[in-house]
Amino acid sequence: MTKRERVMATLRGEKTDRPPITAYRHFPKVEREPKDLANIMLKWQKDYDWDIVKVHPSAVYMQEAYGDKIDYVNYEQEIFPTKLSSAARGYDLSVFKILDMTNQVLKDHVEAIKYIRDGLDEDVPILQTVFTPLQIISGVFDLPFVRRHFPAAREENPIFKIMEEHEEELLKALDNITETYINYWKALKEVGCDGFFLAGISWARTDYMKFEEWEKFVKRFDVKFSKAVKADGGIIMYHTCGIKSNPDRFKDFPIDILHWDQGAEDNPSIKEASAYLGKITPMGGVDEMIFGNNAEEEIARQAKKAIEENKDIPFILAPYCSVSIHSTDAEMRAFRDSVEK
Repeated sequence: MTKRERVMATLRGEKTDRPPITAYRHFPKVEREPKDLANIMLKWQKDYDWDIVKVHPSAVYMQEAYGDKIDYVNYEQEIFPTKLSSAARGYDLSVFKILDMTNQVLKDHVEAIKYIRDGLDEDVPILQTVFTPLQIISGVFDLPFVRRHFPAAREENPIFKIMEEHEEELLKALDNITETYINYWKALKEVGCDGFFLAGISWARTDYMKFEEWEKFVKRFDVKFSKAVKADGGIIMYHTCGIKSNPDRFKDFPIDILHWDQGAEDNPSIKEASAYLGKITPMGGVDEMIFGNNAEEEIARQAKKAIEENKDIPFILAPYCSVSIHSTDAEMRAFRDSVEK
């Protein structure tokens, strides 16, 4: 089977010769310029022969599109480029307009996808990455980032006060970002992009956002965007991150793939979630936190275990989230080789 045939058959719920496999990581200092990003993604693909090219641009590129000034030379916590200034003064929601494709940051990332598509020597699905619109606002406003395995207290995040005191302005800003994403998708599709990795971050975490808040400020816009992409023949791979991430909330989303951390606190296994996900393909299987520790034997063991446990379930094998930038070649090859007979 070709990679596209394998992926599409899996998304239709059909058995294939083996599970599709993919992985992703940050690439500091080479993640912003179109040719740099394309070249590192093409090398990642050439080295490990993934079934899906999940493009991994800077986590803050959409904030940059809205006016944040970013230093892509100096990084914080290894993977986050330094923010030099904000697009907004205070919590000014009016900065979030509908962007069109004259925006240079968006144009650059479309160009990167074109370079990637042109540089591939076979037909592999390409997914660009975007974050749920609420995360763009949160990032521009420098609000607390909920880390995947760490506790978070809602009283420490001003976003909830903004929701309460500026609901209509916030909803308008979220809708404008969603419309921007739709404009972006149309341009990406023209250069050979197949869809998106839509990162819901940890907004679905139990006891952080109230369920009604999540429905109003997250689900509503992720569904709108996903519907637009799906209506135009695109693929949506949705990621709900970290502990207590509630994959059951996404069973009615118009998405193709749901990716979550099956090993984290209060999260179900692939087999457990497959009982309610219906036509949505589960993705995961291997703990991303062990990469970068010379853990190739454990990575291979977990991957083989996931393949065996889910041999009757069409799924995509992947680490639970982005792997360490210190992941070794031996680790990546142990993971990649796990699907070969």
